[in-house]
Formats: sequence, C-alpha cells, structure tokens
Amino acid sequence: MVRCLFWFFLILTLEAHPAGEYNTIGGRAAGMGFSSVSIADPWSVFNNQAGMTSVYKISSEIYFENRFLLKELGLKAIAVEIPVKAGTFGLSLQEFGFTLYNEMKVGLAFGKKFGKAFSAGVQLDYLRIHLADDLGTKHLFTFEIGLQYHINHNLCFGVHFYNPITVTVVSYQDERIPSVINLGFSWKFSEGFITTIEAEKDIQLKPIFKAGLEYHFVKPVYLRTGLLTNPTMFTFGFGVEFGQVRFDFSSSYHLVLGYSPQVSLSYAFK
Repeated sequence: MVRCLFWFFLILTLEAHPAGEYNTIGGRAAGMGFSSVSIADPWSVFNNQAGMTSVYKISSEIYFENRFLLKELGLKAIAVEIPVKAGTFGLSLQEFGFTLYNEMKVGLAFGKKFGKAFSAGVQLDYLRIHLADDLGTKHLFTFEIGLQYHINHNLCFGVHFYNPITVTVVSYQDERIPSVINLGFSWKFSEGFITTIEAEKDIQLKPIFKAGLEYHFVKPVYLRTGLLTNPTMFTFGFGVEFGQVRFDFSSSYHLVLGYSPQVSLSYAFK
C-alpha cells in the first residue's frame, strides 16, 4: 500500500510539476490568470526581477499554494526586498513537494532602473531536487533575467527568461530544467482597473496564453479574475490592503482536477 501511494503521488507530482519548473508566485498574479511579467510589485522578486524597482521600502512576503487540494503538492515561498541607492536586492526561497519528492529553489536577485521608462533585473538560482532516497538529490545552478518597459503611463511591456542555459538534471535521460520565456503587456484601462495579457513558452512545449483583470473595488479591496490555456484554467481572487500590510487570496480551477487555492501576505516596513 505504501509503495502504491508513493508511485501515485510521484507520478501526479511529476506530471503537474516538472523538475525545476518555473512558478508564478503571489496571490495577486494567481488571481489574474497567473499573469505577472508586466506587473511591478513586491512579488516581482519571483516573477520578473525588473519589477522590483517599484519597491521603495524594505518588504517581505510569504505565499502558500495547495495544488488540487493535495498536501503533497504544496508550494511555499518567502522573500525579502531591500532597496538601495543603486537598485533593489531581493532574496527568495521556494519549496515544493513532500517527503518522497521535493524541490527547493533559492534566488538572489538585483533590479535596476535605467531612466524613467526602462528597468532590468537578474537572479542567480540554486536548485535542490530530491527524488526518493534511492534516487538521490541533485544540486543545480541557473539564472533568470527580466526587462520591463513603460511605453507610457498606462501601458507596460515585460519579458522574463528563466533558465536560458537549459541546465541538465539527468544526463543519461537528457532531462533538463525547463527553459521558459514569458512576455506580455499590462494596461491601466482606467483608474483602479488593470488588464493583463501574456504568453508563456517552454521551449519544449506548446505556449500558454494568460489574461487577467484587477479592479480596485473600494479603497482597501481589489477584485481579480483571469484565465489561462494548456491546460484551461479559470482564476479568481481578492486582495485587502491596510497600510503596510496586504493580504491576497485566490484560487485556480482546473476542469478535471478541481481547485488550487493560493494565499499570500506582504508587509512593507517603515
């Protein structure tokens, strides 16, 4: 029975989450169809390091996602950003999985503005991938880069490239960490109303298209919805902001596997 459960959860994990997969982090982005590449906020430390330049105070974040309501598919993340005169530094940590299969990713990032419209960021990543005791643990290194360009006050373009060098996990099977590029636009349609559209392409897989909406309903409350393809999922969520604290809740819905709730909390120090 134990072995059957092990292989069931292992197969489900590997199908839903390839080794070293790029993850969009944060309740805000999750509620907007997991679109994030053109958004600048504290969660940019995970999603597009160029957006960290919008952080003007020391900030910290915590995030949890429960994929398909299975504790074995939990994704946890924490981060801190420290703005300095030259730019913004970020340190992030992600952990996914359970005892028999788990991953950890540690990132050290830096973002910098170049003029009023253009910003760029880079992150060095350490990956630890553990696949059962008898199959061992892999320690890998890679990097990611991102750019954002504010075409005007309301329109922003973003691009982010994760693992451009296609790091190998297992050489004899030619298993590699996914190389993923995201590009998209965010448009501030009106005061308090933002739309996003984005394309994500793993170089070995079909593209994923994402779209999201955020409406600043009343002063402390944000409402969000979105969708994405391949596979088709719908998302929804809300955010509440009180001074330096921001709480976000969202959930995605897979037509076959069901709900995956996400929750995040961020704090900006004075």
